[in-house]
Amino acid sequence: MQSALTDMIGAIGEDGFMAATAESLRVAIGFDLAAAVLHRADARAELLFDGFAPAGFGQGLANYVHHTHGMSPMVHPVPMLGAVRASDFAIDGGTRSDSYLVWTSDEEMGFRTLGWPERCEEIGLYVAAWGGVVELSFYRERARALLSPDDLQALGELSGPVTAAFERHGRFSRPAPANEHLSARECEVYELMVAGCSSEAIALRLGISRHTVKDHRKQIFRKLRVGSLAELFARSRRAN
Repeated sequence: MQSALTDMIGAIGEDGFMAATAESLRVAIGFDLAAAVLHRADARAELLFDGFAPAGFGQGLANYVHHTHGMSPMVHPVPMLGAVRASDFAIDGGTRSDSYLVWTSDEEMGFRTLGWPERCEEIGLYVAAWGGVVELSFYRERARALLSPDDLQALGELSGPVTAAFERHGRFSRPAPANEHLSARECEVYELMVAGCSSEAIALRLGISRHTVKDHRKQIFRKLRVGSLAELFARSRRAN
């Protein structure tokens, strides 16, 4: 666990922080797959690290983030904190039907998300950070020996250092508020852009021409050092 902690601390402030944190912990406990998801009080979820896609299970993880995370007893109605086993949260779906869930007694919790790897042992480390709860989850085939109670406790004891690392990384990587760089009019255009308004809608709302809106968009992209709307939306989420 010490080497995982060292790797995580060494990556603070770097683009690879999430990958270093999830992967170093995964290796330390001897699991095959790792993922990191941020759960918020308003029921939104954001994928922070995807270790599933290289193994061919990327769609299963996407289904979890976008559709089924709120159905997991580990995160709903209140996310757990600390290190926990999925097997301790088994539920019986009975006759429940959902297009994104597969109900089966073969799974630890009695179900799996569509596209998820089958028959996995799941361990989760949940820490309060970034305005919500970060879920660091790890998976491997259940045919292997289960993680020992001592190893689970050791993982749980990392909750404090992991929380501190996330908060420190957030301070390093959090972008400056848009209004520190943009003019008053550019701020208005920026707020409407991240709200999902088209150039035409922004022009009508602000009483300016589409050409002027496009000029403002170019300046916003240049000043905030983003190259696409997707990057702009991601920056806006991190700043909130």
